[in-house]
Amino acid sequence: MKSSKIFDDVIIYLEKLAYEDSDIDYNEISRIVMCPIALFQRIFIFVSGISISDYVRKRRLTIAGNELRNSDISVLDIAIKYGFQSHSAFTRAFKDQHGITPSQARQLTTKLNDYLPINFSDMRFIGGKRIMAEMKKIIYKQADERLMVGMFRETSFQNDGQAWQSFFEGNFIEKLNKLSDVKCCDDLDENDGIGLMYDFSDKYNFSIIIGDFVQINAEIPEGLYVKRIPKGLVAYVQIEGNNIADILDSAYLLITEAIEKTGKEIDYQNFYWGEVYTHERYSEPLRRGEKVTIDYIIPVKQNE
Repeated sequence: MKSSKIFDDVIIYLEKLAYEDSDIDYNEISRIVMCPIALFQRIFIFVSGISISDYVRKRRLTIAGNELRNSDISVLDIAIKYGFQSHSAFTRAFKDQHGITPSQARQLTTKLNDYLPINFSDMRFIGGKRIMAEMKKIIYKQADERLMVGMFRETSFQNDGQAWQSFFEGNFIEKLNKLSDVKCCDDLDENDGIGLMYDFSDKYNFSIIIGDFVQINAEIPEGLYVKRIPKGLVAYVQIEGNNIADILDSAYLLITEAIEKTGKEIDYQNFYWGEVYTHERYSEPLRRGEKVTIDYIIPVKQNE
Protein backbone atom coordinates (compact mmCIF):
# COMPACT_ATOMS: atom_id res chain seq x y z
CA MET A 1 0.00 0.00 0.00
CA LYS A 2 1.86 3.00 -1.32
CA SER A 3 -0.46 5.88 -0.48
CA SER A 4 -3.60 7.06 1.23
CA LYS A 5 -5.40 6.74 -2.14
CA ILE A 6 -5.79 3.01 -1.55
CA PHE A 7 -7.45 3.69 1.82
CA ASP A 8 -9.72 6.24 0.17
CA ASP A 9 -10.66 3.67 -2.51
CA VAL A 10 -11.75 1.34 0.29
CA ILE A 11 -13.85 4.14 1.81
CA ILE A 12 -15.52 4.73 -1.57
CA TYR A 13 -16.46 1.05 -1.64
CA LEU A 14 -17.71 1.11 1.98
CA GLU A 15 -19.70 4.29 1.38
CA LYS A 16 -21.55 2.57 -1.45
CA LEU A 17 -22.38 -0.31 0.91
CA ALA A 18 -23.56 2.08 3.60
CA TYR A 19 -26.40 3.25 1.39
CA GLU A 20 -27.73 -0.25 0.78
CA ASP A 21 -28.41 -3.48 2.64
CA SER A 22 -25.43 -5.47 1.33
CA ASP A 23 -22.83 -7.53 3.15
CA ILE A 24 -19.21 -6.41 3.17
CA ASP A 25 -17.23 -8.32 0.53
CA TYR A 26 -13.85 -8.71 2.20
CA ASN A 27 -12.43 -10.38 -0.89
CA GLU A 28 -13.25 -7.22 -2.83
CA ILE A 29 -11.46 -5.11 -0.21
CA SER A 30 -8.45 -7.42 -0.40
CA ARG A 31 -8.43 -6.94 -4.20
CA ILE A 32 -8.54 -3.14 -3.79
CA VAL A 33 -5.66 -3.00 -1.30
CA MET A 34 -3.67 -5.86 -2.82
CA CYS A 35 -2.87 -7.49 0.50
CA PRO A 36 -4.42 -10.20 2.73
CA ILE A 37 -7.65 -8.97 4.29
CA ALA A 38 -6.61 -10.06 7.81
CA LEU A 39 -3.57 -7.79 7.59
CA PHE A 40 -5.52 -4.88 6.12
CA GLN A 41 -8.20 -5.10 8.82
CA ARG A 42 -5.51 -4.63 11.47
CA ILE A 43 -4.03 -1.71 9.51
CA PHE A 44 -7.48 -0.13 9.08
CA ILE A 45 -8.16 -0.27 12.82
CA PHE A 46 -4.71 1.15 13.65
CA VAL A 47 -5.06 4.05 11.21
CA SER A 48 -8.75 4.90 11.67
CA GLY A 49 -9.42 3.72 15.24
CA ILE A 50 -12.44 1.70 14.09
CA SER A 51 -13.07 -1.67 12.43
CA ILE A 52 -14.38 -1.96 8.88
CA SER A 53 -17.71 -3.41 10.02
CA ASP A 54 -18.17 -0.74 12.71
CA TYR A 55 -17.41 1.96 10.15
CA VAL A 56 -20.19 0.73 7.86
CA ARG A 57 -22.56 0.40 10.81
CA LYS A 58 -21.91 3.95 12.05
CA ARG A 59 -22.29 5.36 8.55
CA ARG A 60 -25.59 3.52 8.04
CA LEU A 61 -26.93 4.85 11.32
CA THR A 62 -25.83 8.35 10.31
CA ILE A 63 -27.55 8.11 6.93
CA ALA A 64 -30.63 6.56 8.54
CA GLY A 65 -30.81 9.41 11.04
CA ASN A 66 -30.78 12.02 8.31
CA GLU A 67 -33.40 10.09 6.33
CA LEU A 68 -35.62 9.97 9.40
CA ARG A 69 -35.16 13.72 9.78
CA ASN A 70 -35.98 14.49 6.15
CA SER A 71 -38.64 11.97 5.10
CA ASP A 72 -41.93 10.38 6.16
CA ILE A 73 -40.68 6.82 5.68
CA SER A 74 -41.59 4.60 8.65
CA VAL A 75 -38.94 3.70 11.22
CA LEU A 76 -39.31 -0.01 10.38
CA ASP A 77 -38.83 0.56 6.64
CA ILE A 78 -35.69 2.61 7.28
CA ALA A 79 -34.42 -0.04 9.70
CA ILE A 80 -34.81 -2.78 7.08
CA LYS A 81 -33.35 -0.56 4.36
CA TYR A 82 -30.11 -0.22 6.33
CA GLY A 83 -29.72 -3.86 7.34
CA PHE A 84 -31.57 -4.13 10.65
CA GLN A 85 -34.02 -7.01 10.92
CA SER A 86 -36.32 -5.52 13.55
CA HIS A 87 -37.56 -2.21 14.89
CA SER A 88 -36.11 -2.99 18.33
CA ALA A 89 -32.62 -3.87 17.03
CA PHE A 90 -32.52 -0.66 15.01
CA THR A 91 -33.74 1.42 17.96
CA ARG A 92 -31.05 0.00 20.28
CA ALA A 93 -28.26 0.62 17.76
CA PHE A 94 -29.62 4.08 16.89
CA LYS A 95 -29.79 5.12 20.55
CA ASP A 96 -26.25 3.82 21.19
CA GLN A 97 -24.89 6.12 18.48
CA HIS A 98 -27.17 9.15 18.62
CA GLY A 99 -28.29 9.11 22.25
CA ILE A 100 -31.94 9.41 21.19
CA THR A 101 -34.56 7.10 19.70
CA PRO A 102 -35.45 7.10 15.97
CA SER A 103 -38.78 8.74 16.79
CA GLN A 104 -37.04 11.52 18.72
CA ALA A 105 -34.74 12.08 15.74
CA ARG A 106 -37.70 13.39 13.79
CA GLN A 107 -37.85 16.38 16.11
CA LEU A 108 -35.77 19.06 14.42
CA THR A 109 -34.54 20.41 17.76
CA THR A 110 -32.72 17.18 18.62
CA LYS A 111 -29.08 16.66 17.70
CA LEU A 112 -27.77 13.66 15.78
CA ASN A 113 -24.31 12.27 16.48
CA ASP A 114 -23.28 11.91 12.84
CA TYR A 115 -20.25 9.82 11.92
CA LEU A 116 -18.76 11.45 8.83
CA PRO A 117 -16.89 9.65 6.02
CA ILE A 118 -13.19 9.19 6.65
CA ASN A 119 -10.78 11.03 4.34
CA PHE A 120 -7.40 9.39 4.77
CA SER A 121 -5.74 12.07 2.65
CA ASP A 122 -6.57 14.62 5.35
CA MET A 123 -5.38 12.50 8.28
CA ARG A 124 -2.42 13.61 10.33
CA PHE A 125 -0.05 11.44 12.37
CA ILE A 126 2.59 12.20 14.98
CA GLY A 127 4.87 9.34 15.99
CA GLY A 128 2.58 6.86 14.26
CA LYS A 129 -0.48 8.05 16.20
CA ARG A 130 -3.49 9.48 14.40
CA ILE A 131 -4.27 13.05 15.47
CA MET A 132 -8.01 13.74 15.68
CA ALA A 133 -7.82 17.35 16.85
CA GLU A 134 -6.33 20.62 15.60
CA MET A 135 -4.19 23.23 17.30
CA LYS A 136 -5.81 26.63 16.81
CA LYS A 137 -3.41 28.83 18.75
CA ILE A 138 -0.23 28.84 20.82
CA ILE A 139 1.28 31.93 22.45
CA TYR A 140 3.76 32.52 25.28
CA LYS A 141 3.42 34.94 28.20
CA GLN A 142 5.15 35.62 31.49
CA ALA A 143 2.70 34.63 34.24
CA ASP A 144 2.82 36.03 37.77
CA GLU A 145 3.02 33.81 40.84
CA ARG A 146 -0.46 32.63 41.86
CA LEU A 147 -2.37 30.07 43.86
CA MET A 148 -4.38 27.21 42.45
CA VAL A 149 -7.25 26.41 44.84
CA GLY A 150 -10.05 23.88 44.72
CA MET A 151 -10.78 20.20 45.21
CA PHE A 152 -7.77 17.87 45.41
CA ARG A 153 -7.68 14.26 44.22
CA GLU A 154 -5.09 11.63 43.39
CA THR A 155 -6.42 9.99 40.24
CA SER A 156 -5.61 8.67 36.76
CA PHE A 157 -6.62 9.39 33.19
CA GLN A 158 -9.00 6.45 33.42
CA ASN A 159 -10.79 7.86 36.49
CA ASP A 160 -10.42 11.63 36.28
CA GLY A 161 -14.01 11.94 35.06
CA GLN A 162 -15.09 10.80 38.54
CA ALA A 163 -12.99 13.60 40.04
CA TRP A 164 -14.80 16.20 37.93
CA GLN A 165 -18.13 14.68 38.91
CA SER A 166 -17.19 14.98 42.60
CA PHE A 167 -16.23 18.62 42.03
CA PHE A 168 -19.59 19.57 40.52
CA GLU A 169 -21.60 17.53 43.02
CA GLY A 170 -19.81 18.97 46.06
CA ASN A 171 -19.86 22.49 47.51
CA PHE A 172 -16.55 23.53 45.96
CA ILE A 173 -18.06 25.99 43.48
CA GLU A 174 -19.88 27.74 46.33
CA LYS A 175 -16.60 28.08 48.23
CA LEU A 176 -14.75 29.30 45.14
CA ASN A 177 -17.40 31.96 44.56
CA LYS A 178 -16.37 33.48 47.88
CA LEU A 179 -13.02 34.21 46.22
CA SER A 180 -14.46 36.11 43.26
CA ASP A 181 -12.80 39.37 44.32
CA VAL A 182 -9.34 37.82 44.42
CA LYS A 183 -9.52 35.54 41.41
CA CYS A 184 -6.98 35.91 38.67
CA CYS A 185 -5.82 36.13 36.14
CA ASP A 186 -6.11 38.47 33.18
CA ASP A 187 -4.45 35.84 31.01
CA LEU A 188 -7.40 33.43 31.34
CA ASP A 189 -10.88 33.81 29.86
CA GLU A 190 -14.08 33.25 31.82
CA ASN A 191 -14.51 29.55 32.41
CA ASP A 192 -16.55 26.82 34.08
CA GLY A 193 -13.60 25.00 35.58
CA ILE A 194 -9.84 24.51 35.51
CA GLY A 195 -8.13 21.20 36.10
CA LEU A 196 -4.47 21.43 37.13
CA MET A 197 -2.61 18.11 36.95
CA TYR A 198 0.85 17.60 38.46
CA ASP A 199 3.05 15.09 40.36
CA PHE A 200 2.73 12.41 37.69
CA SER A 201 3.85 9.15 39.29
CA ASP A 202 3.81 7.59 35.83
CA LYS A 203 2.17 8.39 32.49
CA TYR A 204 -1.28 7.44 33.82
CA ASN A 205 -1.50 8.53 37.49
CA PHE A 206 -1.29 12.06 38.89
CA SER A 207 -2.62 14.60 41.38
CA ILE A 208 -5.26 17.08 40.28
CA ILE A 209 -6.77 20.27 41.67
CA ILE A 210 -10.08 21.29 40.10
CA GLY A 211 -10.93 24.89 40.80
CA ASP A 212 -9.48 28.27 39.91
CA PHE A 213 -6.45 30.54 40.19
CA VAL A 214 -6.42 33.27 42.83
CA GLN A 215 -4.05 35.98 43.92
CA ILE A 216 -1.07 35.00 46.03
CA ASN A 217 -2.30 36.84 49.17
CA ALA A 218 -5.89 35.51 49.06
CA GLU A 219 -7.47 34.16 52.24
CA ILE A 220 -8.61 30.64 51.39
CA PRO A 221 -11.89 29.20 52.79
CA GLU A 222 -11.61 26.00 54.80
CA GLY A 223 -12.01 22.86 52.73
CA LEU A 224 -10.16 24.09 49.64
CA TYR A 225 -6.74 22.69 48.71
CA VAL A 226 -4.01 25.19 47.83
CA LYS A 227 -0.99 24.86 45.54
CA ARG A 228 1.44 27.69 44.89
CA ILE A 229 2.27 28.15 41.20
CA PRO A 230 5.59 29.97 40.59
CA LYS A 231 5.92 32.81 38.11
CA GLY A 232 7.47 32.04 34.77
CA LEU A 233 7.02 31.60 31.06
CA VAL A 234 3.78 29.79 30.17
CA ALA A 235 2.45 28.34 26.89
CA TYR A 236 -1.21 29.16 26.26
CA VAL A 237 -2.66 26.66 23.80
CA GLN A 238 -6.09 26.18 22.20
CA ILE A 239 -6.96 22.78 20.69
CA GLU A 240 -10.21 22.14 18.81
CA GLY A 241 -11.92 18.84 18.11
CA ASN A 242 -15.27 17.27 17.33
CA ASN A 243 -15.50 16.11 20.95
CA ILE A 244 -13.55 16.18 24.20
CA ALA A 245 -12.21 12.63 23.75
CA ASP A 246 -10.49 13.50 20.45
CA ILE A 247 -8.87 16.55 22.04
CA LEU A 248 -7.64 14.77 25.16
CA ASP A 249 -6.25 11.92 23.05
CA SER A 250 -4.18 14.26 20.83
CA ALA A 251 -3.34 17.21 23.07
CA TYR A 252 0.02 16.10 24.47
CA LEU A 253 1.48 15.22 21.07
CA LEU A 254 0.20 18.41 19.45
CA ILE A 255 1.44 20.63 22.26
CA THR A 256 4.89 19.10 22.66
CA GLU A 257 5.42 19.22 18.89
CA ALA A 258 4.42 22.90 18.73
CA ILE A 259 6.57 23.90 21.70
CA GLU A 260 9.63 22.20 20.23
CA LYS A 261 9.08 23.84 16.84
CA THR A 262 9.03 27.29 18.44
CA GLY A 263 12.43 26.82 20.07
CA LYS A 264 11.22 26.12 23.58
CA GLU A 265 10.78 23.12 25.83
CA ILE A 266 8.43 22.12 28.62
CA ASP A 267 9.68 23.12 32.07
CA TYR A 268 9.51 19.72 33.75
CA GLN A 269 11.12 21.02 36.95
CA ASN A 270 8.00 23.12 37.59
CA PHE A 271 5.66 20.98 35.51
CA TYR A 272 1.88 21.14 35.59
CA TRP A 273 -0.74 20.50 32.94
CA GLY A 274 -3.68 22.89 33.08
CA GLU A 275 -6.96 22.37 31.21
CA VAL A 276 -9.27 25.40 31.05
CA TYR A 277 -12.89 24.91 29.99
CA THR A 278 -13.96 28.38 28.85
CA HIS A 279 -17.53 29.60 28.31
CA GLU A 280 -16.82 30.88 24.82
CA ARG A 281 -14.80 28.03 23.32
CA TYR A 282 -16.02 25.00 25.27
CA SER A 283 -19.30 25.27 27.20
CA GLU A 284 -21.33 27.25 24.66
CA PRO A 285 -20.23 25.26 21.56
CA LEU A 286 -20.88 22.03 23.49
CA ARG A 287 -24.41 23.19 24.27
CA ARG A 288 -24.98 23.98 20.59
CA GLY A 289 -23.60 20.63 19.43
CA GLU A 290 -20.61 22.25 17.68
CA LYS A 291 -16.87 21.60 17.77
CA VAL A 292 -15.30 22.41 21.13
CA THR A 293 -11.95 23.87 22.17
CA ILE A 294 -9.99 23.20 25.35
CA ASP A 295 -7.47 25.80 26.50
CA TYR A 296 -4.19 24.52 27.96
CA ILE A 297 -1.53 26.17 30.11
CA ILE A 298 1.90 24.57 30.51
CA PRO A 299 5.14 26.02 31.97
CA VAL A 300 7.93 26.29 29.40
CA LYS A 301 11.48 27.59 29.09
CA GLN A 302 13.85 28.51 26.28
CA ASN A 303 15.91 25.69 24.81
CA GLU A 304 19.38 25.76 26.29
